[in-house]
Amino acid sequence: EREFFTYMPLGNTQEIFVNRFEVKMRDNSHHFLIYDFKDNTPASAIPQNDTFRDIRNPDGTLNNTITSALGYHTFIAGTQTPYSDFTFPAGVGLRVQANMKFDFNSHYVNKGTEPIVGEVYANIHTVPAAEVLHEAKTLNLGNLDIHIPAGERKTITKTFLTDKPINVFALTSHTHKLGELFVIQISGGARDGEVVYENADWHHPEIKLFDVPIQLNTGEGLTSIITYNNTTSAQVNFGLTSEDEMGIIFGYYYE
Repeated sequence: EREFFTYMPLGNTQEIFVNRFEVKMRDNSHHFLIYDFKDNTPASAIPQNDTFRDIRNPDGTLNNTITSALGYHTFIAGTQTPYSDFTFPAGVGLRVQANMKFDFNSHYVNKGTEPIVGEVYANIHTVPAAEVLHEAKTLNLGNLDIHIPAGERKTITKTFLTDKPINVFALTSHTHKLGELFVIQISGGARDGEVVYENADWHHPEIKLFDVPIQLNTGEGLTSIITYNNTTSAQVNFGLTSEDEMGIIFGYYYE
């Protein structure tokens, strides 16, 4: 398998607002993700433009120079399905600063013996600023504490609380192939324990748009309840390869 990043300028000379992400990928893609970098990212961690940065060395080991920068990423958009077309609700837009650059992340897996070609196209659609009533922000709520014993089915739960009132209008999930069921519940408040998302297809998780946003007050949040079925003969832990596991809530909200 091969996973790499490419840091590319968008070519926008003025601030824009985005309200739709459209992605089309060839078969055997594990995922395609778009990232920004946090404001506190050191200059040494900002990559060069238009350069492929493989996360693995030629011998298959992780390239620590590349992976060390991943902690500074901010999620923008992503998909695991061959074709994805996601539009924000009317009046909602994601602010993109002038002269913005995004870090594009492509991950392909080849289980056969012949080479395959990986290819992705992403269209980022804009909306006039005058039509934006709510500025979209992104959720990237991941659990690194994942350990699944060999031959066992295990459910892992983690709660993520918000430090401010937010309105969640979209949610999706991300695991690898051992992920059997991904449930998201509201934590705290009048709707405590209510299931708002459920997915049993790890490879093609639904991106669920809420007609009425989920209102979370300070101290409330979302809980991921993920059931993994480890059918292998070895313990599986959190990791970056398709043979490791993950458990991430991705989503969007506005304040």
